[in-house]
Amino acid sequence: MRAELDGGPVTADALLGIVWQVWTAYLGGTPPAEPLPAAAYVEPFDVTAAVSIAGAWNGHVVLRCRVDGAAAIAAAMLEMPTGSVRLEDIVDGAGELMNIIAGNVKSLLPQPSVVALPQVVLGEADVVWPGSTAACELRTGFAEWAVLLSVMQVEAGGTP
Repeated sequence: MRAELDGGPVTADALLGIVWQVWTAYLGGTPPAEPLPAAAYVEPFDVTAAVSIAGAWNGHVVLRCRVDGAAAIAAAMLEMPTGSVRLEDIVDGAGELMNIIAGNVKSLLPQPSVVALPQVVLGEADVVWPGSTAACELRTGFAEWAVLLSVMQVEAGGTP
Protein backbone atom coordinates (compact mmCIF):
# COMPACT_ATOMS: atom_id res chain seq x y z
CA MET A 1 0.00 0.00 0.00
CA ARG A 2 1.46 3.36 -0.96
CA ALA A 3 0.20 6.83 -0.24
CA GLU A 4 1.24 10.01 -2.02
CA LEU A 5 0.35 13.70 -2.08
CA ASP A 6 -0.19 14.09 1.65
CA GLY A 7 -1.79 17.49 2.14
CA GLY A 8 -4.69 19.44 3.54
CA PRO A 9 -7.08 18.19 6.18
CA VAL A 10 -7.02 14.61 4.85
CA THR A 11 -3.69 12.85 5.33
CA ALA A 12 -2.54 9.62 3.73
CA ASP A 13 -2.54 7.96 7.16
CA ALA A 14 -6.13 9.04 7.79
CA LEU A 15 -7.20 7.78 4.35
CA LEU A 16 -5.46 4.48 4.99
CA GLY A 17 -7.29 4.17 8.32
CA ILE A 18 -10.63 4.77 6.58
CA VAL A 19 -9.83 2.12 3.96
CA TRP A 20 -8.92 -0.42 6.66
CA GLN A 21 -12.16 0.25 8.53
CA VAL A 22 -14.36 0.13 5.43
CA TRP A 23 -12.70 -2.96 3.90
CA THR A 24 -12.99 -4.80 7.23
CA ALA A 25 -16.57 -3.79 8.02
CA TYR A 26 -18.14 -3.91 4.56
CA LEU A 27 -15.95 -6.13 2.38
CA GLY A 28 -14.95 -8.80 4.88
CA GLY A 29 -11.23 -8.35 4.28
CA THR A 30 -8.35 -5.95 4.55
CA PRO A 31 -6.30 -4.02 2.03
CA PRO A 32 -3.16 -5.85 0.87
CA ALA A 33 -0.29 -5.68 3.36
CA GLU A 34 2.28 -5.42 0.56
CA PRO A 35 2.06 -2.82 -2.20
CA LEU A 36 0.82 -4.08 -5.54
CA PRO A 37 3.24 -3.68 -8.46
CA ALA A 38 3.36 -0.12 -9.82
CA ALA A 39 2.17 -1.47 -13.18
CA ALA A 40 -1.18 -2.33 -11.57
CA TYR A 41 -1.90 1.41 -11.37
CA VAL A 42 -0.69 2.29 -14.87
CA GLU A 43 -3.21 0.33 -16.91
CA PRO A 44 -6.37 2.27 -17.68
CA PHE A 45 -9.10 1.83 -15.11
CA ASP A 46 -12.62 1.21 -16.40
CA VAL A 47 -14.61 2.04 -13.25
CA THR A 48 -14.59 5.52 -11.72
CA ALA A 49 -16.78 6.32 -8.73
CA ALA A 50 -16.82 9.76 -7.13
CA VAL A 51 -18.63 11.72 -4.45
CA SER A 52 -18.41 15.51 -4.21
CA ILE A 53 -18.22 17.35 -0.90
CA ALA A 54 -19.19 21.02 -0.61
CA GLY A 55 -19.19 23.55 2.20
CA ALA A 56 -16.29 24.78 4.30
CA TRP A 57 -14.12 22.48 2.17
CA ASN A 58 -14.88 21.72 -1.47
CA GLY A 59 -13.69 18.71 -3.39
CA HIS A 60 -14.22 15.14 -4.47
CA VAL A 61 -13.40 11.67 -3.22
CA VAL A 62 -12.63 9.41 -6.17
CA LEU A 63 -12.13 5.66 -6.51
CA ARG A 64 -10.74 4.05 -9.67
CA CYS A 65 -10.32 0.36 -10.42
CA ARG A 66 -10.78 -2.29 -13.11
CA VAL A 67 -14.26 -3.71 -13.65
CA ASP A 68 -13.11 -7.13 -12.36
CA GLY A 69 -12.00 -5.49 -9.11
CA ALA A 70 -15.29 -3.60 -8.85
CA ALA A 71 -17.13 -6.90 -9.42
CA ALA A 72 -15.14 -8.48 -6.57
CA ILE A 73 -16.01 -5.52 -4.33
CA ALA A 74 -19.71 -5.73 -5.25
CA ALA A 75 -19.70 -9.50 -4.65
CA ALA A 76 -18.17 -8.99 -1.20
CA MET A 77 -20.66 -6.24 -0.31
CA LEU A 78 -23.64 -8.24 -1.54
CA GLU A 79 -22.33 -11.58 -0.22
CA MET A 80 -22.69 -13.30 -3.58
CA PRO A 81 -20.38 -15.15 -5.99
CA THR A 82 -18.35 -12.85 -8.23
CA GLY A 83 -19.65 -14.69 -11.30
CA SER A 84 -23.22 -13.70 -10.40
CA VAL A 85 -22.49 -9.96 -10.24
CA ARG A 86 -24.26 -7.86 -12.90
CA LEU A 87 -23.26 -4.39 -14.14
CA GLU A 88 -26.06 -2.90 -12.03
CA ASP A 89 -24.50 -4.53 -8.94
CA ILE A 90 -21.11 -3.03 -9.83
CA VAL A 91 -22.61 0.46 -10.17
CA ASP A 92 -24.61 0.11 -6.94
CA GLY A 93 -21.66 -1.39 -5.04
CA ALA A 94 -19.20 1.26 -6.21
CA GLY A 95 -21.66 4.05 -5.40
CA GLU A 96 -22.41 2.69 -1.94
CA LEU A 97 -18.72 2.13 -1.19
CA MET A 98 -18.01 5.74 -2.15
CA ASN A 99 -20.87 6.98 0.07
CA ILE A 100 -19.26 5.21 3.01
CA ILE A 101 -15.72 6.39 2.23
CA ALA A 102 -16.79 9.98 1.49
CA GLY A 103 -18.80 10.13 4.72
CA ASN A 104 -15.70 9.13 6.65
CA VAL A 105 -13.56 11.66 4.75
CA LYS A 106 -16.18 14.37 5.45
CA SER A 107 -15.79 13.75 9.18
CA LEU A 108 -12.15 14.92 8.87
CA LEU A 109 -12.99 18.13 7.02
CA PRO A 110 -13.90 21.61 8.24
CA GLN A 111 -17.64 21.89 8.87
CA PRO A 112 -20.26 22.55 7.74
CA SER A 113 -20.06 20.45 4.61
CA VAL A 114 -22.42 18.17 2.72
CA VAL A 115 -21.92 15.03 0.66
CA ALA A 116 -23.49 14.75 -2.80
CA LEU A 117 -24.86 11.61 -4.42
CA PRO A 118 -22.25 9.25 -5.89
CA GLN A 119 -21.47 9.26 -9.59
CA VAL A 120 -20.22 6.03 -11.21
CA VAL A 121 -18.75 5.89 -14.72
CA LEU A 122 -18.17 2.55 -16.44
CA GLY A 123 -15.69 2.29 -19.29
CA GLU A 124 -12.25 3.68 -19.95
CA ALA A 125 -13.29 7.31 -19.65
CA ASP A 126 -10.98 10.24 -19.05
CA VAL A 127 -12.96 11.61 -16.10
CA VAL A 128 -11.62 14.97 -14.92
CA TRP A 129 -12.42 17.42 -12.14
CA PRO A 130 -11.70 20.92 -13.50
CA GLY A 131 -10.27 23.32 -10.97
CA SER A 132 -9.28 20.48 -8.64
CA THR A 133 -5.91 19.20 -7.56
CA ALA A 134 -5.06 15.94 -5.86
CA ALA A 135 -4.64 16.58 -2.12
CA CYS A 136 -4.14 12.96 -1.14
CA GLU A 137 -3.81 9.69 -3.05
CA LEU A 138 -3.75 6.12 -1.81
CA ARG A 139 -2.70 3.18 -3.94
CA THR A 140 -4.29 0.14 -2.39
CA GLY A 141 -6.29 -2.86 -3.52
CA PHE A 142 -9.01 -5.36 -2.89
CA ALA A 143 -8.01 -9.01 -3.26
CA GLU A 144 -5.58 -8.96 -6.19
CA TRP A 145 -7.14 -5.87 -7.81
CA ALA A 146 -5.60 -2.40 -7.74
CA VAL A 147 -7.70 0.39 -6.26
CA LEU A 148 -6.68 4.04 -6.53
CA LEU A 149 -8.36 6.34 -4.03
CA SER A 150 -7.92 10.11 -4.39
CA VAL A 151 -9.08 13.16 -2.50
CA MET A 152 -9.32 16.08 -4.93
CA GLN A 153 -9.54 19.61 -3.51
CA VAL A 154 -11.24 22.35 -5.49
CA GLU A 155 -8.96 25.33 -5.87
CA ALA A 156 -10.09 28.69 -4.50
CA GLY A 157 -12.74 30.19 -6.72
CA GLY A 158 -13.73 26.82 -8.24
CA THR A 159 -16.99 24.97 -7.80
CA PRO A 160 -17.29 21.38 -6.59
